[in-house]
Order: sequence, then C-alpha cells, then structure tokens
Amino acid sequence: MSVKFLEGVKIVELATFIAAPAATRLLADWGAEVIKIEASGGDPVRYVGPDKKMPLDQNESLAYDYENANKKGIVLNLKSENGMKAFHKLLDECDMFVTNLRTQALEKLGIDYETLSKKKPELVFGQILGYGRKGPLKDKPGYDFTAFAARGGWTGTLYERGTSPVNCVPGMGDHQCGIYLASGLLAAYINAQRTGKGDKVTVSLYHAAVYGLATMIHSAQYGNHYPISREDMLNPLQTTYITKDEVWIQLAIPEYNKYFAKFLTTIGRPELAADEKFDSLAHVAKNPQELNRHITEAVKGKTLEEWTKIFDEADLCFEVCQTWEQVIEDPQAWESDVFARLDYPSGPKAMTRTPVMFDMAGLPDYEKGPQLGEDTEEVLLGIGFTQEEIKSMKENGDIK
Repeated sequence: MSVKFLEGVKIVELATFIAAPAATRLLADWGAEVIKIEASGGDPVRYVGPDKKMPLDQNESLAYDYENANKKGIVLNLKSENGMKAFHKLLDECDMFVTNLRTQALEKLGIDYETLSKKKPELVFGQILGYGRKGPLKDKPGYDFTAFAARGGWTGTLYERGTSPVNCVPGMGDHQCGIYLASGLLAAYINAQRTGKGDKVTVSLYHAAVYGLATMIHSAQYGNHYPISREDMLNPLQTTYITKDEVWIQLAIPEYNKYFAKFLTTIGRPELAADEKFDSLAHVAKNPQELNRHITEAVKGKTLEEWTKIFDEADLCFEVCQTWEQVIEDPQAWESDVFARLDYPSGPKAMTRTPVMFDMAGLPDYEKGPQLGEDTEEVLLGIGFTQEEIKSMKENGDIK
C-alpha cells in the first residue's frame, strides 16, 4: 500500500488531450482525488490511436489511459442549467480547478478565474495556454506541435543541417508543461492553506519550450546558430558516432580540456592529443570537423560491445541511441520502475509511470483511465444529488 501524500486534496479537471491532464495525473498519482469532466463525446485523446498504429478501442486506449490513470470520470453538459449546477457543486468541494480551455471559452461559460475566485477566494486555478497570458498570440490555439515545438525553437533548429525538420511527436512538450503546472499548483495550494487566498497558475507551451532551450537560445546572441551538422559540434566529444556494427552512440564529455587526452588515448589515437589543433576547446572549435573525422574513423573500427567495455573501463560517458522498441525491453527501465505492465484485450502492455519517485510513498497504483462517464452517478451522489435527480438529468442530457 503506497502512502498518498495528497490524500484529501480534491481537484476538478476540465481539460482535453495531454498537457493539463498530465498535470492532474501526477497529482492523482500522489494521492489527490481528481474528477475529470468530459463532454458527451469524450476527450478527443480517446480516439487518437489509429494515427499511431494503436487500436480505436475504448477498452484499449493507451493514450487516454496514460494521461488519465487514477482519476474519476464524469460527463457533464455545461451548456445546460443542471450540468452547470453540478459543476459548481463540485467546485464548492474542490481545492483546485485545472483546465486547458482558452480564456474566451471560460468567460463564455462564466467559469474564468476572475468569476470563480469571487465565489471561492481560496480556489487554486490552473490553466495551460498555448502562448501565454499576454501578447498578440494570447488567444491563439496551440498544440505542442505548434506552440511548443515549432514556434518555441525545437523543430526549427534540432535537425541535421541540410535535411528537413525532425518528425515531431505528440506529448513531448505537453508532458513538460504538465510537470511545471503541477509544481505551480502545489506551490499555490500551500500558500492558500496558509493565507486562505488562492491564485491563478498558468503555464504556456511556448514559454516551456523556450525555457527548455534557454542555454542555446542565449548562445544564439553570440552567433551560435542552428541547425548544424553533427560534424559541426564545436566540442566533438559531445556528438554522435556510428560503430562497426552500425549502432549510433552518443558521447557526453562536456569538459573537453580536462578529458580530451584521456579520450583520444582511449580510442587508440594518443598522438592527436599532442596536436595543438586539438589541445583545447578553443583550438578544436575553430575546425571541429577535422577531429570529428578522426573519431568517426576510430569508432567505426569496433563494435558496440567492444566500445561499451572500453568506455566503461575508462569511465567515459556515452550511451546507445536506443529505439522506442529497445526502451520497452531495456532492463534498466523495468528495474528502475519506469514501466508498469497493464492487461489489455490484445495482451499485456508496458505503460510508463510518472517520473517522480518517493521512498516513503512507494509506487502509486496504476488504475486505467475511467470509461466515459464511468463515475458520474457516484460523484453526483457524493455531492448531494438524489437518485431521482440523477435519473432526470440523464433523461435531459445533462449528464451521461
């Protein structure tokens, strides 16, 4: 039995896709009660399976389950009087409200922060935005493909010069935003417990992208322009090389001046360490391609198994550039609890755990995301609705 640090904390989520649900998924893992509100059609992430070669099956919706594990799920029609009544009764009992609806939509429904905080000053209100609270794009819709990866500087820079931008994958920016939002929500919650005053916590995909790339964005002011080729890395001990058996490895030796002689000796080229063109980062950075060619030739001379033994014995940092299939089979992932194994109709599947580990709390349970409207009746009964009222609301289309 795991310890639930956030037991007693209640959160209402009105959000779709990934970023905001990722934040509440973290908090649910840590013990908070999260009630996810969906429209009658459900969160669109329930239906994204086919574009990733996964099933279109609500009993095997891994994309939905991952973002919504350990939550309760209800369906409310917020355009109906009774649906909105239920929503406000939920808010009366919650500590946080988390959404990714744009501000105009929230204002139209009368559930924006300014309105809700007047009724419930202690409310912690969390919102994922595309581009931020201010500026010319504040009302523009944004996904992690666009606001994070494209405008935030990732796909425009992080690819091999002379090729096309890297194939973007969904969720990379969203999950970063989810962690940031969860952190902000907890800080605001602690303050609300002390002062009785909540806050509006926002995280934008755009800002999160810039934050992640900050060192490189800062360096662009000094002429460090991307995209580049892997051969153009100013520190040739910080790029990728291919082995004799055609496996790409990543070197990570940022302290060039301290380790270049040891590295070059390790790969069997000690004479290069005596060459003044390579004897410091300041010198090698004038023509990194030359040393890159020497290292490329050396690395191609041995297999991954051979290099693993050599680099490990020399205590030099490197890693295999693994495929997703290799990650799923990686013993390090399983032994360090990166994955849980969940049963699905087609068989057991590896499902990623959220990445924060606690010694005392142990591993959280991993309950699949709720079926559409699975907990509607239970939740409404818990906030004071009668069976007769619930039946009438179903008949009227207020709930499902």
